[in-house]
Amino acid sequence: MWKKLIQSTNETISIDSSANPNAPHDEAMKTPEANTSVPQPAPKLAWQDFLPCLWMLLGVVGVFPLFAAYGYTKYQLDGVFAAVTAASVVLLAMEAALLLTILFRSSEMKIQSVLLGMFFRAGIPLVFGMLMHKAGGPLAEAGLFGMILVYYLLTLAVETILAVQLVSQTSTYKKAV
Repeated sequence: MWKKLIQSTNETISIDSSANPNAPHDEAMKTPEANTSVPQPAPKLAWQDFLPCLWMLLGVVGVFPLFAAYGYTKYQLDGVFAAVTAASVVLLAMEAALLLTILFRSSEMKIQSVLLGMFFRAGIPLVFGMLMHKAGGPLAEAGLFGMILVYYLLTLAVETILAVQLVSQTSTYKKAV
């Protein structure tokens, strides 16, 4: 019974492929070249590719005077140091996340690079802030953890927009080619 079923299936396949002359043949589909794509060389990075990092830097520097003024009015010089520390930590984390997105945006791992960037984007500032808060000291008393959280929320919006633009530009480019 199974032999008859297999034979009838094979005959049906051979009849269908002979009926359609444009249908792919079994031999052509078995070759390794038919099932693999040609690897494309990695694109060269230019200075324009790092413009999102510059935008992030300008965004952090742009709101820094507000944080420094708040820190100075409430905690004098310790508040300014807390604002500098918060800006530095958050900027480092956001730049690391953006660099991952830039470096892997034209590969098959562009979505994974954005997800790995979340580890840097959220992990570095939050862990640093919690450790500094737990350790205490003048920076912790000057509101370092709160400044980190506010910086994080402000830069998260900017970094998300930049990362989505980076990934979507590459997708549109690949579809056009």
